[in-house]
Amino acid sequence: MKSVLIVSALPQETEYISDYVNEQENWKQLDENNYINADRTLSIHVRVLGVGKVNAAFQTADAINEVKPDLIVNIGVAGGLADDLDVGSLAIGTDYVQVDLKTLLPENAPVIAPSAKELVDSLLRVARQSGISCKAGKIATGDFVLYEEEKRRNIKDEYDPIAFDMESAAIAQVATAKGIDFVSIRSFSDMANTKTVGQFSQKKELDEDRKKLLRKVFRLPAKLIVDYLNESEG
Repeated sequence: MKSVLIVSALPQETEYISDYVNEQENWKQLDENNYINADRTLSIHVRVLGVGKVNAAFQTADAINEVKPDLIVNIGVAGGLADDLDVGSLAIGTDYVQVDLKTLLPENAPVIAPSAKELVDSLLRVARQSGISCKAGKIATGDFVLYEEEKRRNIKDEYDPIAFDMESAAIAQVATAKGIDFVSIRSFSDMANTKTVGQFSQKKELDEDRKKLLRKVFRLPAKLIVDYLNESEG
């Protein structure tokens, strides 16, 4: 049976997994975080890691030891850096870079494998079938919220990413070290030009339009990975 580990930084980013799994035929929810599809010989384990690279790395390593997944999928929100996309679009990672890690010796640079082309192509196909605005490309990661125009421009010029987040590259590095396939699916909550600290707090007052947009932003990555798994061969 193929085991899939779906991880996120925030609980809001994976809370819709149960909705989509339970809408599909032949899936069974075992408990709060585990699902199984015996017909497709697939199992899903969901884990919330916490924000930032350190949380992402050590919690992913713990989850790998527990679940022993064949595939790790990171879902959540990101700052958009693709000029041809807008808020609510999806970024599907092809490769990953830590922009705040500068090593003195090249041999000390982190080893991060790209996502498998077949996996990325399949996710793009499923997304487009659902009419989801999306793009595949590099995802940049750093332990800070990106909103300053000069820093945003410098990251785009040096790395040419389509999205920025605080976890993807760290999870990808752990997956690479463990020899496990990995992909990150991120929806744009902003275009990496706004201070987003606190916007996801349940206590923060948001207008109805913003609440509707955030529900869409949180739902799309969950929908895409469940739709993909529902079509996969297991």
